[in-house]
Amino acid sequence: MKSFSSSRGVLLPVFLGVMVVCLLLMNSEYLPGASSSSQQQTSPPALTIEKIKDNIYIARGGSGANCYFLTGKKSNILFDAKMTSESCQEMLTEFKKISTLSVSLVILTHSDGDHVNGLMGLPAKIKIIGHKKTAGEMLRATEQTPELKDYLPSETYQDSKTFSFEGTKIELKHYGPAHTSGDTVIYFPKSRVAIVGDLIFIGRDPLIHRHKNGSYQGLIKTLESMLAYKPGIETFLSGHANPATRKDVEDLLTAIKEKEARIKELINQGKSLEEIMAAFGLEPAPVQPGRTRRFSLVEIIYLELNEKK
Repeated sequence: MKSFSSSRGVLLPVFLGVMVVCLLLMNSEYLPGASSSSQQQTSPPALTIEKIKDNIYIARGGSGANCYFLTGKKSNILFDAKMTSESCQEMLTEFKKISTLSVSLVILTHSDGDHVNGLMGLPAKIKIIGHKKTAGEMLRATEQTPELKDYLPSETYQDSKTFSFEGTKIELKHYGPAHTSGDTVIYFPKSRVAIVGDLIFIGRDPLIHRHKNGSYQGLIKTLESMLAYKPGIETFLSGHANPATRKDVEDLLTAIKEKEARIKELINQGKSLEEIMAAFGLEPAPVQPGRTRRFSLVEIIYLELNEKK
């Protein structure tokens, strides 16, 4: 077996590589908790581009969340932008195999770093649209990431915004605080597809950023509104899951409401938060250095219900 002394020439570069990844994560607004395994790997999965439907494409892998493209005859639209400028550039290079046209517009689903920090890999002054509160959250993030100042949304909206991109109708909707305070649902009515960012997770509890004024009650309202949108949406595209069906969203909504009902029952029995968490087999997540406290959905529901009293 080699001694540490004889191996340190190999170990030092590996150690430095790990430290660089850690610093990137600590500088991300996604810090309330990595909900994607790609955020926890030093070597992210290979970046791939796949067609979803009509002229809508998904970009998986790389560093950061799923991103999406809408192709046009003159230019393309990008939805979210990965976690690093390098991963964003790699994504754009891969997308050139689909379309050689440039990206003329970026639309953001929300402000988390694994969705927006890659903007710095795009040309300066590119047009960016996001919710008004997403712009505010990104502005606060520039205290840690000053370079992001050049990539704040150049256009914001409040409740909804509808426009046509080369014949494709696009509707942006904000239903109130949910995952964050400024979530945007992006609808393509003709294709019956919606891009929903981190509003849905499949096979696990949703993630609510309390430090960004996220709300589980707002998430319930948003999910109900997504399902009620006309014409009915058939495919929901998220940041950290495969394309979801209406039933997937309905099941998620049911699961949140069932958890809410159970927590209300335990509160009425006089149970403390610690007792309620134990009833769900949970323990408070440890606070990691440089990271914001991550609350479980059970804690979020308990805190919001008690705040309403």
